[in-house]
Amino acid sequence: MDPTNWQDVTDLDLLKACVPHNEGAFAALYQRYEKRVFQYLITVVNDPILAEETLVEVMLAVWKGLNTFQGQSKVSTWIFGIAHHKAVDALRKVTSQQRSGTPLEDIVETAESGHNPMEDAQQNRMATLTNHAIAALSPDHREVIHMAFYEGLPYPEIAELLRIPVNTVKTRVYYAKQQLKKNLAQQGVTEELI
Repeated sequence: MDPTNWQDVTDLDLLKACVPHNEGAFAALYQRYEKRVFQYLITVVNDPILAEETLVEVMLAVWKGLNTFQGQSKVSTWIFGIAHHKAVDALRKVTSQQRSGTPLEDIVETAESGHNPMEDAQQNRMATLTNHAIAALSPDHREVIHMAFYEGLPYPEIAELLRIPVNTVKTRVYYAKQQLKKNLAQQGVTEELI
């Protein structure tokens, strides 16, 4: 495969190209997943420094485990499964000292229209309010919201990653959405604006 065309390659083909420990292919895979995995990790650990450290561990585990991918799930599911386990491990290692991380500022990206400063300001305000509302959720609810809405993973894949029943995923998403509405309402955001 021509390394200049990695962006046109499917995740599965890119992963297969990595298997003989092709550093160029892995660099492309890393770039493809770096931001998404980091955003997921910060959702779970709620600490940008710990998320960055865990990202390195995740991608190292992907590199070392290239031969273990069996193709029974999507590449993204496999990578996020590793990320989930590494995030849980990282949280276990954190001492009783409470870490104070930045709220989920990077989770919601606003569109850059550049045409209307008022619209941009409103979008930025909504992004900030949404980030605060998401940050106020329980870790379990933040995690399923991120997987379902930011990663677009279907409920069965989320259930597989978290090793919980699909109905538990559905319940968590339902209650997370209800709590998000309450959190946003407390900040003065009405349902019409959501």
